[in-house]
Amino acid sequence: MARSFNATVYLTILAVWLLSLIITPTAALPALPYNAPNPKRDAGRTTVVAGLNNWSCKPSAAHPRAIVLVHATLLTEESWHPLVAPALVKSGYCVFALTYGRQPGVPFFGAVNHLEGSAREVGDFVNKVLAATNTTQVDMVGHSQGGVLGRYWMKYMDGAGKVKRMVGISAITHGTLLSGIVLLGEVTGLLKPAEPLIDAFCAGCYDMIRDSDFMKKLNAGGDTTPGVIHSYIATRYDEVITPYHWTFTYATGVTNTLVQDLCAVSIPEHLLMVGSKVVMRWILNQLDPANAKTANCLSVFDWY
Repeated sequence: MARSFNATVYLTILAVWLLSLIITPTAALPALPYNAPNPKRDAGRTTVVAGLNNWSCKPSAAHPRAIVLVHATLLTEESWHPLVAPALVKSGYCVFALTYGRQPGVPFFGAVNHLEGSAREVGDFVNKVLAATNTTQVDMVGHSQGGVLGRYWMKYMDGAGKVKRMVGISAITHGTLLSGIVLLGEVTGLLKPAEPLIDAFCAGCYDMIRDSDFMKKLNAGGDTTPGVIHSYIATRYDEVITPYHWTFTYATGVTNTLVQDLCAVSIPEHLLMVGSKVVMRWILNQLDPANAKTANCLSVFDWY
């Protein structure tokens, strides 16, 4: 039931958004840069989460690298605010997050522009974090689309050697069939004709489907980055990354985890992965394995 409800909400957002574009002249909508002004976030400080995006923060001996959080498609920096960002700050990390992938004519939403440009934005942000913290590497935690942009930046841009750990939460590692919608489009011949319509509000959406040019380029020669420690977690109830195991990569040394193997009664779908305390404990364990604590059903009682 939860999976069906959240899938409906996700697709309803897309439908309403498309309708708004049809009835509203594009020229009347302002182009928004990433990290566009947000009165709630910007009132007196840069974020509503104390300690997030603290540009004076210096990594400690216990946590020598800053954490960069990279959100999912349609979402923004605020998706990390309820749980992940405050939990990491409380654990003693320097934590940074951005909103990337704004598309001209598309208000409110992030991570909708072409993925190559978004990878550049994320990389520029990481470079800013490295300069501010006077370090040479960060650890990245990415949700969905945010779980692959760092790899693209490291592989094709100026990110080589700048990331130590890559933690992917329902990462779109090998693309998606989007609960069969991609296959339906292929069978009916509607997939390609629909692209200009989808591009109007999400130019990057077609970059994320199975066998897109972006996905082929991303995974050419291997789906991991040499020298980077990769960890991925997926949920059996994912309606966006389908099949869900496409999140995983089976290269040597990679950690692949299914949430339900940690807690059988934990049933987060795609969007709710970043709100799961079981997933949160797993994230902390990947970032600091020397001090790992068991991630299981009892993790819901953790207090951050």
